Amino acid sequence: MLVDIIDMNDYNLKEPLVDYPWKAEAERIITWAKNKTNEYRTFAFDLCMSLAYIDSTSGLEKHMQTCPSCPDGFNGHIGFINLCSPCYEKSNIWQYQKAAKPQSGALGKLSSEMILKFVEIIFDEFKEVYSIGGTEVADAKLIDNEDRIILAEVKSAPLLTFPLILKSNIEDKEHISGNLTSSQFRELESAIYMHNQLYIPLGQIKSEYWPFKQVADFLENESNSNDIEKMLEIWTEAKRAYSQKDRDSSYFYLANASGGPPKIAKERDNWPSKESISDSKTSAGMDRTDDIKKGIYQSLKLGVSNYKNRNIETALISNLPALRHGSEYVDPFVNILWGEDNSLVREGDLEYINKDDLRYIFDHLITLDSPIIR
Repeated sequence: MLVDIIDMNDYNLKEPLVDYPWKAEAERIITWAKNKTNEYRTFAFDLCMSLAYIDSTSGLEKHMQTCPSCPDGFNGHIGFINLCSPCYEKSNIWQYQKAAKPQSGALGKLSSEMILKFVEIIFDEFKEVYSIGGTEVADAKLIDNEDRIILAEVKSAPLLTFPLILKSNIEDKEHISGNLTSSQFRELESAIYMHNQLYIPLGQIKSEYWPFKQVADFLENESNSNDIEKMLEIWTEAKRAYSQKDRDSSYFYLANASGGPPKIAKERDNWPSKESISDSKTSAGMDRTDDIKKGIYQSLKLGVSNYKNRNIETALISNLPALRHGSEYVDPFVNILWGEDNSLVREGDLEYINKDDLRYIFDHLITLDSPIIR
């Protein structure tokens, strides 16, 4: 069974992001974050995933609405949560705008391959990182510097998905559809909105390797370091508000999995009664409880399948740990060791399992901000 699993993995191995033309630009962004603090790494993952959302959402022009609260001459908004964040931040208006979303299958593939590319570049402990396709055995295969094989389950999702803002010739002070054709849309000046009237210019939508190249250029330009620090501060406060479910923080509702808006949104701003800003399915990192349960089961399954082979280990991989549910669903399993009944050693009335015959539920918990790599 072990040989079959390894052969099947080898047959389906792919370099992360190899199918995307902007791969080299994404690698520039990740390399920029590599030697910085962990907060920059997790921030950069959200930035990359937001760009991937923009790139992979079909018919993006159909989602644009005019917005009077955008900065510096921008007047169009496309968001990935149901709240127009420029209106919320600048005018304290709970403006509902249906989120643009890539297809779920494309989104899962993108998120998985993006975090694997981060692991490949950021962690020097691993010399090879592959995505596995076409099988439920594992999501990824890593090889460390001692030639051990790590079979991994990947569960990743951004904390913040930053909106796209645009400059159009449409003049309107209300949120209305832009009604642009695809060719008209491609001519527009664009930016990724980083909240609090901060943004990263993206140039024309038809630009080469848009939108990744423009962000990579911005991050590598030292003159932008102060603005980048401000953007990181916003992201860090959103992480704190998300983790603590702090609804008194204005940043809480910008993060994914914020649920519905407060009562005033429906009573004053006509928020649709059955709509949330973003639901629990968009929980950050590995924080969705169904994903945690599946991830732990898959790690155990991999461990059972490869119990006798000490050269094969298991891992869970994510951008962030389970910030809200970690203490309940993950932490109790981190240091648990298990073994098989046929590994019991009997000496008189004493039965035990040698430590070398015990396995962790997952050998590694690989996240960008607080990894456990044994």
